[in-house]
Amino acid sequence: MVSSQFDPLTGQFLRAVRDAGGGLTAVCGACVRVLPVRRAAIVLTEHDAGMQPWCASDEFATRVETAQATAGEGPAVSAARAGVPVLITDFASESEHWPGFAEALTGFRTAGSMFAVPLQLGRVRLGAMDLYRDLPGRPEPRLMSAALHIADLVTASLVLSAGQQARKWSQPLSSRWIHEAATLTGARLGIGAADACARLRGYAFTHDLSLAEVAEGVVRRRILLDPD
Repeated sequence: MVSSQFDPLTGQFLRAVRDAGGGLTAVCGACVRVLPVRRAAIVLTEHDAGMQPWCASDEFATRVETAQATAGEGPAVSAARAGVPVLITDFASESEHWPGFAEALTGFRTAGSMFAVPLQLGRVRLGAMDLYRDLPGRPEPRLMSAALHIADLVTASLVLSAGQQARKWSQPLSSRWIHEAATLTGARLGIGAADACARLRGYAFTHDLSLAEVAEGVVRRRILLDPD
């Protein structure tokens, strides 16, 4: 079988996830453990709210993924939409391909490279797996092939565990805040959830906050969005 070349990698990855206790945090850690990358993150496409981070292996990845979620654009968003890997070979210059993403990273020192691999099954696109390296440059073909294989394993796990979501792939608190804030804002302003999320993003940009921070503020009644 053609896939037999990945059998050892599959075993290593599944053992690493199991040893770390399972769940998305374990998945991110396993990516770093079995692939020659420094950090990893999983972002999933949510109805109305767009791409949201569900796990990140460290604070650097968390900051970058938060910027993508706030801006609604970035390599992971592009990868999930197009269904193909998207690269940043050098953070110092290429994040400017997404102006909103770059603006959301203002003041945060980025370095190295990353590539976003789509999580998809046929025509169903679930999100992306972001992998980071310390040095600029393109990933080698062998690394890209391995990353695509790991992405297939993650996608399969997402699909198979859909009926056990609450146990294995629990929604992050920040994501729950965003949906609750969109519901509250939509009801108050008489707009749909997608428009409410857009209003939350607009407030985040104009007040130099993340989307999750704005959503928490709305839920906790510290932020009140005014009608236009």
